[in-house]
Amino acid sequence: MTVERRKLEHIDIISTQDVSHDYNYWDDIDIIQKSMPEVNFDEINTSTKFLGKKLKLPILISSMTGGHPDTKKINENLARGAAEAGIAMGVGSERAAIQNREMGDSYSVVAEYDVPFRIANIGAPQLIKQDKNALSDLEIEYAVSLIKADALAVHFNFVQELSQPEGDRNSKGIKKRVGDLSKKYKIIAKETGAGFSTQDSLEFKQLGVSAIDVGGRSGTSFAAVESLRSRSKEDEPKERIGKTFWNWGIPSPICLICDDVELPMIASGGIRTGLDVFRGLAMGASLGGLASTFLKAAIQSDKAVSILISQLENELKAAMFLTGCSNLNDIKKVRKIYRGRLLEWTKQI
Repeated sequence: MTVERRKLEHIDIISTQDVSHDYNYWDDIDIIQKSMPEVNFDEINTSTKFLGKKLKLPILISSMTGGHPDTKKINENLARGAAEAGIAMGVGSERAAIQNREMGDSYSVVAEYDVPFRIANIGAPQLIKQDKNALSDLEIEYAVSLIKADALAVHFNFVQELSQPEGDRNSKGIKKRVGDLSKKYKIIAKETGAGFSTQDSLEFKQLGVSAIDVGGRSGTSFAAVESLRSRSKEDEPKERIGKTFWNWGIPSPICLICDDVELPMIASGGIRTGLDVFRGLAMGASLGGLASTFLKAAIQSDKAVSILISQLENELKAAMFLTGCSNLNDIKKVRKIYRGRLLEWTKQI
């Protein structure tokens, strides 16, 4: 199984099947509104700075794809939308392009657009020796330069790896490598559905990481994705692991509580609307990241991506208006009510 083929299988499964965690914890956050907002809707300011770059909206098109000719158009549609709207964008794991430079343009197309903040992407498991050698410093530099990146995401996906037919199972040595890379790049530690603990975040801070993308439980379950892939390949042990750990991880909103170690945070994992972005910002995040929602739009067209961004902006501004927030800093002062399963988590963390 080539990396390129696996990319297409991921897109097909995520865009056509229900592989979400069984519960979205963002729905357990209620916001106290103001009936007299004392704010004019058209004067609301949604601009922000993230790691030194100005964005028009606190939204990130989360790392998703690249590495196959069919994914080039998806990334182009996303990049065009991100450039027009002034929002951040990440690409999917660049291992495919590192292994086969002919796949590079499925990522580099992003650099052809004036995206204000571009995030390169490599996997934490590939920082050390697995069945193949670890990524070299030159290969990582290639991944960063390929999209003219402003930061490098190192994604942690061991739940996925354990249920993946061709998954990696070694982790010793990753910490040192992350620390070394942090001396050269703005590193964003990124989880992919299981979330980071307080201990994880404190270690990232000590290593010099620049930001944390919490990637918690609430959205797409990559254990579920890989379980379905393993089933199609009649790999019963891996399919069983994926089923067993379908709902593994720390809920995304809880991650924002646990991971608050005075580093910028990205709220991701189950974000679907501008209201969810607002909820994430209210809990201390700098940006809200969406993946599968953008993927489904980008498969359609660049216009669909632009329409989605406009909807997210309108929903975010509506939440700000209804709570009397004239800018993003005001959001952190909004009162929140936790309920349901989320409340149970807050009592025990």
